[in-house]
Amino acid sequence: MSVTFSVTKWDEQPIDEQKIDFPVNQVRAEYELEGDLQGKAWVEYLLYYLESNKEDGHLATARITGFLHFEGQYKGKTGTFTAAEKGIFDKGSLDSPGMIIKSTGELQALTGSYQYDFVGENSKLIFDFKDNE
Repeated sequence: MSVTFSVTKWDEQPIDEQKIDFPVNQVRAEYELEGDLQGKAWVEYLLYYLESNKEDGHLATARITGFLHFEGQYKGKTGTFTAAEKGIFDKGSLDSPGMIIKSTGELQALTGSYQYDFVGENSKLIFDFKDNE
């Protein structure tokens, strides 16, 4: 199953601008999701830049570690889940799969994973979820 999402907020700041040999940025982002999974997600990322491009950030390469917290509905059930992500962003391509680590509410039995699929303006999350109820 896949759902579309849009990035509604992206706030990226260096951890320490004085440490040039430590090119780590912290990101706080928000996503709106539509489809079988509807709601909002908040994401906290740490990015370690292997290759930077100040003119166009989409041409950078960075290692990514983060957490995504979703609140909303999945197939009519309301709840939340938190997932851990780890991967790489490489010149516009994102390979940072996520794995659910906790779910609550009517989604408390939800487990599984997801991956990103960026194609221009059409951003998708592809899910492999199991509802263990």
